Amino acid sequence: MKILRIAYLSSLHVALATGVCAAAFFELTGGAAVTAGVGNAFSLHGRASLHAHWVSLLQIVLVCWLIYILDRILDVIRGNTATERHRFHFENQYNLQILAIALAAVNLFLLFFQSRGVILYGAVTGTLVLLYLAWIVPRYPKAKDYIMPLIYLAAVVGVPFVSASSITLSAWLIAFMFALLVFQNLTAFAYFEQGKTRKRKTVTYLGGLNLFLFIVFFSGGTEFVNRLALLFTGISLAYSLIINNERRFSVHYRWVMDSLLFLPLLIL
Repeated sequence: MKILRIAYLSSLHVALATGVCAAAFFELTGGAAVTAGVGNAFSLHGRASLHAHWVSLLQIVLVCWLIYILDRILDVIRGNTATERHRFHFENQYNLQILAIALAAVNLFLLFFQSRGVILYGAVTGTLVLLYLAWIVPRYPKAKDYIMPLIYLAAVVGVPFVSASSITLSAWLIAFMFALLVFQNLTAFAYFEQGKTRKRKTVTYLGGLNLFLFIVFFSGGTEFVNRLALLFTGISLAYSLIINNERRFSVHYRWVMDSLLFLPLLIL
């Protein structure tokens, strides 16, 4: 249980869930796989695309974990130790800083096996992340609740889309549904922490919108895209259910809601 607690407080479970969701988008797009040093791209679909993009998936997990660790450490440096996770990072600053350096080093090494397009996309996204950590958060802390989900989406959806040879309209719709899901997740967390009724209503509205999109665009088939849409809709409705039964989930809401993001494993 101690290992699980450390994984939870260091946000490792979030990074792993990020990798699972990214894997779902790689399978959705069947992105073009490009081996470093080889000029010709070839398209792979289904599970084959996951094997072809193992480097990207590993980097997504490691970079996500690195960003969460750095974000908490910077909060601690600025004197924020209000939550249990922040206190964990305060008490283990040295070890977590060493871990952050190691994660950065591994990611740099993996770049030798990465395609040029993903490297360029990563460089642009990485610059924006540094801007977020060094400039936006200290000056506009409230913006954190809106920018962090965008960074998350840039990793989970952006990398598979950049790697894809083509992107269908259904893939864009699924990406939009996932974006609604991510903001719903964040808004639900904010509601449990702040208790604002407006945020509770937002979670319910976003869940309703995802249900509408599923019924209109994805309820008529059994292909992977339809199953992924059904799964995202189910998670979205579960968020609405959780927030409308807040007393039952007031203690373990983060565990439950983050764990739901592992559900794409059921269809991979």
